[in-house]
Amino acid sequence: MKFLTLSLYHPRVMRGGAQYVAKDLHDAAAADPQVEAVMLAAIDGNRFPQYSKVGAAITALPDSEDEFLMPGRRFDDFFHRMYDPRRNKALARFLRDHRPDVIHLHHSLWVGLDVIELIRKVLPGARIIYTLHEYLPICHRQGQLYRYHEGGICQDTRPDQCTGCFPERTTDEFILRRRGFQSAFARVDRFIAPSDYLKQRYVDWGLDADRITVIANGHRRRRPEGFVPQHSPGLNVFGFFGQFVDAKGIDVALKAARRVAETTGKPVEIKVFGGNKEYATADYLDKIEAVLDGAPPELVVTEVGSYSRDNVFELMSSVDWVLTPSIWPETFGLVVSEAWDARRPVLASRAGGLSDRIIEGVNGFSFLPGSDTELAQLMQICIGNAELWQSMAQEMPDEISVEDAWAAHRAVIADVTADVSGAVSGAPEEAADEPGIAGRPDSGAAPGTAG
Repeated sequence: MKFLTLSLYHPRVMRGGAQYVAKDLHDAAAADPQVEAVMLAAIDGNRFPQYSKVGAAITALPDSEDEFLMPGRRFDDFFHRMYDPRRNKALARFLRDHRPDVIHLHHSLWVGLDVIELIRKVLPGARIIYTLHEYLPICHRQGQLYRYHEGGICQDTRPDQCTGCFPERTTDEFILRRRGFQSAFARVDRFIAPSDYLKQRYVDWGLDADRITVIANGHRRRRPEGFVPQHSPGLNVFGFFGQFVDAKGIDVALKAARRVAETTGKPVEIKVFGGNKEYATADYLDKIEAVLDGAPPELVVTEVGSYSRDNVFELMSSVDWVLTPSIWPETFGLVVSEAWDARRPVLASRAGGLSDRIIEGVNGFSFLPGSDTELAQLMQICIGNAELWQSMAQEMPDEISVEDAWAAHRAVIADVTADVSGAVSGAPEEAADEPGIAGRPDSGAAPGTAG
C-alpha cells in the first residue's frame, strides 16, 4: 500500500500537536513492511521563506528520505482555499509521481480545501482519510469554539451566531464558509476524531456519525524502564505546559494558586513552561500581571519558557501536579498524555475532550472551566497529600501508543476499501507547464530541477 500523509507544517518547521500526531503516524506507517509511506507538509512560505526554492513548489526536507515540504503564498484563512496555481500544479504532479492508494489529510490550514478536489480529479480511486484535529471548519475564531465577548464555550455554531464574534462579517458569508467545508468534506471517505466530544460537535455541525471513527492520539512514550516516580518534599509544585495564549487559562491557574497561598499561608510554586507568548493579546498579558501584582511571598511563579518533546519528560518530572486550565473545549490534549507518561496527576478543566479522559481520583481531577475557586479547592487537597499522589502515580493506566493508534488506522483503511493496493483507478489527467519538485534524484522530479 502506498500511503501519503498530507499535513499542516512539520515538527521541524513548527512544533504543535497536530504536527506531532501526523509525523508519528507517518513514522509508524513507514515502519510497516506492507506500507510505502511518504509525508508532505504544507507550510506558510511567507513565514518560512528558508524552505522555499526558486523554481520548485515542493522541496525535499533536508536529510529525509521520504518527507517533503510544500510552501504556499496565498491562502484565504476564512474559506480555507489556496490561491496558488503554481503550487497546485506541483501537487498534481507529486500525486501522479507517487500515486498513493490512501491519502491521510491532517488539516486544511495552509493545505487548502481545494486539495481534496484536486486529489479526486488526479487520483479518483484514492481513498481519503481526514483527521479532525480541532474545530476550525466549525469556528473561524482559531477553531476555539469560545465566545470571548460572552466569556463561555460556544454551544450554538449556526451562521447567524458567528457574527457575534465577527460583526464585520455577514451571516451569508458564514453560510458560504460552512457550505464550502461541507462540500469538500463530502469527498472524504472517513474522518478520524481524537475524542468523543469532538466527534459529537462535528455530528451536530452536519457530518454523519458513521463517517467518523474515534481514535485517541497515540503517545510516544519517554518513560525509562523501571522508572520510579518521585515528588517534591512539600508536594506543592504545579506545572503548566502549553502555549502562552488567552484560551489556555494560565490566568485561572495563577488566580487559584494565589488564592491558596493567601488563604492557607502555605508555599505554592507554579512553573510555566509556555511558548508563543507573542500571540497572547495585550489585554491578557495585562490580566496576568494584575494577578501577580502584590502576590504574597508564599506564591512563587517561574516562567521557564518553551519546551519540546525531547525534554518534556524531564520537565514533567520536575513538578508534582500538571495543570490544564483551558477555557476552550480542548480536542484531546497531548500534554495530558505527556504528564501521565511521567506519572504526574493532572488537574484539568472539564472542557471538551479533556472530560473524556480524566478519571477522577485515578489519573487526575477536573474542575469547572474558568473557575479559579474550584481549582484552588483541588490544589488545597493535593498539596502535601503524599498518599493521594502515590496512589495516582502508581495506578494511572498508560495511554494508547503510536503503534496501537496506527493499528487502529489500518483497521479504518481496511474498512474503507477491501483492496487498498488496487484502489487507484482511472488515468490521471495531464497538465502542462508544471513547476519543478526539488528533491533527490529518485524523488520523481524532472531532470534539471533543484536538488
